[in-house]
Amino acid sequence: MTTSSRISRKARHYLIIFLVFGITGSLAVLLSNFVLSKAFGLNGSLVSGPWSFRIAYVLLIPPSYSVMLVIVGSLLGKHQFFKRRVLRMWGFLLPIRWICRGAKTD
Repeated sequence: MTTSSRISRKARHYLIIFLVFGITGSLAVLLSNFVLSKAFGLNGSLVSGPWSFRIAYVLLIPPSYSVMLVIVGSLLGKHQFFKRRVLRMWGFLLPIRWICRGAKTD
């Protein structure tokens, strides 16, 4: 394997990762605003919205971001990378037996 092909493979890997994080962040914000306004009837913003909107928004973003991170990462061929990332992210908050119940990180 030549050095240039190794570099290009690394560059492609990191480009896909940056792309997934960018797409996922944007989708999480758009989806959360849509769900809060349509499903719950809460309108506002994080800065100037009512407190019910702010609390619901903060509680809705992390789970939706995690799910979308794995979905978008899978669509772009990086399922295992983002699955491990999400498990590590939630591992700080939830007991490990809840996260890994029957699921192994290949």
